Amino acid sequence: MSKYLKVGILSLFFCTFMFAKPYVLENQNQLIDKTVGFIEILSSEVYEKTGVSLYVVALENLGSKNLQEKQQFFIRNLKNPYVLLFFAQFEKKINIIASADAEKMFDKKEVYWDYIVSLIPKKDDELTPQNISAFLLNGFVDIADRIAEYHDVELEHSFPKQNKGVQIAVRTLLYVMLFVLLLLFVFVYLRRRG
Repeated sequence: MSKYLKVGILSLFFCTFMFAKPYVLENQNQLIDKTVGFIEILSSEVYEKTGVSLYVVALENLGSKNLQEKQQFFIRNLKNPYVLLFFAQFEKKINIIASADAEKMFDKKEVYWDYIVSLIPKKDDELTPQNISAFLLNGFVDIADRIAEYHDVELEHSFPKQNKGVQIAVRTLLYVMLFVLLLLFVFVYLRRRG
């Protein structure tokens, strides 16, 4: 490999990262590096395919500002359409903030309750960077998938989608098995009493 080719590749790599749009606006040691990297890749793909910018802010605390002031600090320079997943650990705050254009693309409450809250640990000492990364990433990926679905595009870097039909079938089968098991217990109980 020639010296000029190496310098050219290195320059291209440097320029790409220098002008790349950061999608993790701030991370105060709340997210692990792999999560930050994945968010940057997925956000870039969502932006390229839909025009929607997805951002994450993961703070240890709000500092001297209140929640609204801190959120406004981050969203004041964002261009529409955007979605910001905002987390402050000490204050136990998670918000999904979307511009008016992006808000119609997905249901914030569904994402919050079904994909974020369900993974939040019960104890404060379990709020490790790994656990925080898990629930924020789960919600983030679901937002990305819903925006992609709204725009009818496929995301290469998203998690594989679970087949809803298979989920429903497995759940139904488990309920039927549980019901049969309960019937067997009742049957055995009645036979021993009689």
